[in-house]
Amino acid sequence: MPVSVVLAPVVALPATRLEPVRLVMSGRGCPACGGSYCFAPAECLSDLMSRAWGDCDWCEGFGWAGDDSLSVFCEGCGGSGLEEHDPGSLPRLGAAASARLAAHIDRLRALVGVAA
Repeated sequence: MPVSVVLAPVVALPATRLEPVRLVMSGRGCPACGGSYCFAPAECLSDLMSRAWGDCDWCEGFGWAGDDSLSVFCEGCGGSGLEEHDPGSLPRLGAAASARLAAHIDRLRALVGVAA
């Protein structure tokens, strides 16, 4: 029986691998992407600066889960205390959530190299 050769295409791997950037040391999620590791800080920064953010409806902006949850952080916002609102609405933004939003924006500006 003759032997046939099947050639597989060669796929080049990238020379360097992009490492995710750790955004939140406490494990709280980013309001824009929901993760505590960010693969695209510029996109998250753009989302945080261009959208209307307000207190999370579930945790009222604190970021902590309720007593009946198995998680430490709110399941609705990932612990950020923030959620996106309609552009025309004026969402309530409490002091804790406002400070967290400002910290996210400052951290991402430093990572991306955008001046305040």
